[in-house]
Amino acid sequence: MLKLPPPPPTTTAATHKWRFGYGSNLGLKTLREKKNLSVDRYHVGIIKGYELYFMPGLNEYVEPAWAAIRPSPDSELHGSAFLIPNAEAEGLDRQEGGYNVEDIDFTTYDGEVINVGLYVPKKPYVEGSSSEAIPSYRYLKLLKDGAREGGLAQHWLDMLDSVEHHITPPHIREKTLQLIAEFHSDDTRKDELWSAEKLAQHDGSDPDNFPTCTSIMQYVVQINKEKWIFGSWKGHNVTRRNLCQFQGKSLDTNDIRHDEPGYRPLPKLGECSEDEKEYLMQSLEGQLHRGGKIVAQLEPFLADQS
Repeated sequence: MLKLPPPPPTTTAATHKWRFGYGSNLGLKTLREKKNLSVDRYHVGIIKGYELYFMPGLNEYVEPAWAAIRPSPDSELHGSAFLIPNAEAEGLDRQEGGYNVEDIDFTTYDGEVINVGLYVPKKPYVEGSSSEAIPSYRYLKLLKDGAREGGLAQHWLDMLDSVEHHITPPHIREKTLQLIAEFHSDDTRKDELWSAEKLAQHDGSDPDNFPTCTSIMQYVVQINKEKWIFGSWKGHNVTRRNLCQFQGKSLDTNDIRHDEPGYRPLPKLGECSEDEKEYLMQSLEGQLHRGGKIVAQLEPFLADQS
């Protein structure tokens, strides 16, 4: 069972807060390396009266579900409690904007009781009307890896192993490939090459003159203005960013912008695993199937593939 030593004397309730992770915040490696949190103490155990489920995410094509919890008097929720500085706890709370933080007692597998902040969905689950969804391969693997790293109970590991992950339906992939083929056969678009500098102009700051665009792999996609998109995607090739996301690496540290050292070379698809390439394809169709349109190819991405 993974457990950190007692905190230094300067760690007090006035300077640090406990939070409880059951989804992407479960694993210590993820907390430290991807989320850049200074974890002083880490325990695994249970919270009584809740059960895990997966609620619909913001994009059904690439990340269709997030971990969530709902009251269940006879259930136990397994996960990790971690102690972090107040400023980091406040930042994590902002990241978890779809959840409220509620104080509740957590019991370690060793029997220690700690009051922690539990992330509870702001939109409560209502039996008969609330929807459930299937998580992505990436997201579910994050939960399973974190649970094994922490040494959660075997029956919890078995439960996570039994959860299905999202697989792109054949008709969706067929439509994606059709949209790509239509771009390559369109004389008005197929030879259009953009530089990273031109893409950066389309970051949403001047939508009247520069429609908001992003770039995934070699394709530049004009975003449907009626659909939400991460601000970090606007005017940016997100291939490296999404690979870091898939690999569990820090986005703040490793997502390099076009005007920063190390931007080139861009990732080579030939060096990606099949699972990584599938995640990138799902990211692309997550825009194309929500009204986005391929308008060009990104010249530096194409150049860096050789």
